[in-house]
Amino acid sequence: MIPWSLKAPAVAIVLLGGFAGKCLAPETPKEPRVGERRSLAESYLHERLARWQERLKLQDWTVSLVMSHATELRRGTLGNVHWDADNKTAVIRVLDAADYGRPFRATLQDMEFTVVHELVHLELTSLTRNFKSRSEESFSQEEQAVNRMADALLQLDHADQSTRLDAASNSPERSHN
Repeated sequence: MIPWSLKAPAVAIVLLGGFAGKCLAPETPKEPRVGERRSLAESYLHERLARWQERLKLQDWTVSLVMSHATELRRGTLGNVHWDADNKTAVIRVLDAADYGRPFRATLQDMEFTVVHELVHLELTSLTRNFKSRSEESFSQEEQAVNRMADALLQLDHADQSTRLDAASNSPERSHN
């Protein structure tokens, strides 16, 4: 017969040993494969574009999203917008998710910021119709103001962002494993 003083440590070792392989900390989301990044990002951004057009009252505009490689964008930028104010059409170009060297969630956040930034430019089209005649200083001041507005809008949207990003980062192929 084993004395109780030896049984208690043995029971503790058995119980703790059962939990040794389990980590109770939240899992880091798995990164999608490079080939999945573009389609996941496009799906996420189209959903967010519709939401931001609604919030900014730009539903009367037809806005297209185009994933672009860095070589297709102006140096030092992550996107741009070209619009036709008379026809209320616009094309937003966003750096392709495959070209980002960061975790996918951070990539999605940055891409959404770019979309919101470009939509704010679109909202300001009536104020900036004489784009060609503006000075570089005026353009720089507008860029800074647009960045501040886009950042403020996204901060207001932060409440459910984590859930959205988690959902967008999980591809159907990985969720069945």
